[in-house]
Amino acid sequence: MRGMKKIWCLVLMLFGLQLAQAAELKIASLHPLLSEMAQALGGDAVQVVDLFPANGDLHSFAPGSKQLAAAADAQLLLACGKGIEPYLSELAESMPEETVIVGLGRDIPNVYLPNSRRVDPHWWNTPENMKRASRTLQAYMAQLLPAQAATIAANQKKYAAKMDALTRKARLQFSRIPQERRYLVTGHAALCHFCEEFNFTPITIHGISKESEGDTATLASLLNDLRQKDVRCIFTEVGASPKILEVIAEQLGVPTAPLVLDGVLPGNQSYEALFMHNVNNICNHLK
Repeated sequence: MRGMKKIWCLVLMLFGLQLAQAAELKIASLHPLLSEMAQALGGDAVQVVDLFPANGDLHSFAPGSKQLAAAADAQLLLACGKGIEPYLSELAESMPEETVIVGLGRDIPNVYLPNSRRVDPHWWNTPENMKRASRTLQAYMAQLLPAQAATIAANQKKYAAKMDALTRKARLQFSRIPQERRYLVTGHAALCHFCEEFNFTPITIHGISKESEGDTATLASLLNDLRQKDVRCIFTEVGASPKILEVIAEQLGVPTAPLVLDGVLPGNQSYEALFMHNVNNICNHLK
């Protein structure tokens, strides 16, 4: 009898494990910061598969067969949206019909490049936008996991509070920077959302991506403009070649400092670590 009881206990445990696995929501993500957000909201109720490679480049990455296989049975696929993933429509055709694809930037107001109608797609560079995106994600997750809706809502509130705390911390540190020094000179245009939120003026050497470069005449004009504005630092980008920016900094006689603009850093550091890395470097060189 004891042997039978042990067998039945084992059967019940396996059955319960199968139920737990069946109730789990699998989420595939095209950006590590979205993966972190999904895990924070879903906790143990979700399995998050990060499709973005460890040393990938956001502006050149496109999912291959390996990523498609990993995402094949995902019920939810998270994208940044706003045009940062030009392959998204093609990817949708390769995914099962039941997979819901969500661009989390869809409910975030557009911010445009200076003197342009081009949208800056790098919305994740402010905690406020991350909080907005988490509300969108909460709605989808609650719909797919109705039994966990209350827990997901509570987790979203915790996540939102954490983003609010980061915003307050940044504003406090930026209050030390005089308005006449609030120029953020970067390689590619990725800080327009950040600049609008925290009252900086963005100046970019290249265009929307790391690969696009201005011509010589444009760079000469820009160099003259930077001298007139008395910029105090040229901000290079982690993961991109700093050569042109270092030459400009040398001609201006100012230092360089690295920022994480695409939200991607080897080691998959947390959003808080990436954001505060940028805040601290900006403050240390402009205050």
